[in-house]
Amino acid sequence: MLSNVVQLAADSGLSDEKVISGILGGRKEDYEILIRRYNNMLYKTARGILTEEEDIEDVMQETYIRGFEKLHQFRNEAKFSTWLTRILINCALQFAGKLKGRRHLDVDSLKEDDVSLSYESPDPRDGNVDIAENLGSAIEAAVSQIPPKYRIVFVLREIEQVSVGETAVILNISEENVKVRLHRAKAMLRDILKSSLNTLEIFEFHANRCALMAERVMGILG
Repeated sequence: MLSNVVQLAADSGLSDEKVISGILGGRKEDYEILIRRYNNMLYKTARGILTEEEDIEDVMQETYIRGFEKLHQFRNEAKFSTWLTRILINCALQFAGKLKGRRHLDVDSLKEDDVSLSYESPDPRDGNVDIAENLGSAIEAAVSQIPPKYRIVFVLREIEQVSVGETAVILNISEENVKVRLHRAKAMLRDILKSSLNTLEIFEFHANRCALMAERVMGILG
């Protein structure tokens, strides 16, 4: 089990640069701090490309290994999280490419789209739908159905709150493409969720609760 001390260090205000300096200075064990710090971000980003949990963990592991081996090449020209996420994207795409024939993965190219910015980006806060916890799985399923090149942008921008500029650097596309892909991802999500909600059981009064209610009422009635 990883130590609580390392977790505290990962959660502290200790900068990535200082941690990296210590690692390059011989404190190899400090790399665990960075692993703890970025596990969640890398997991969510990998989910933007891959769907199988085992594959995601394999890609995360490979990313951390490559990151450690290349750590001396990090030049602080971008955030460490951006640098590490770019490694993850490359690992995930390579992994997905190998699986494409076996699992019929639809791996879209990250090349530039033909863009058109003559639209108004929808406000995700529009509407009065209060998304309850029991809809979490439906939302995750909907996100998983978006083609990878749009899904990864949605994950980075909306879930990880990565800036437009950083997202463009990570994916090696223009900022205009980031905006367009996010717009398209949201449109796809709305369509998928609209279809899913028509058949989703919401606020279902399940059998056990039904039985308990009957017992309570009959108890009151004597």
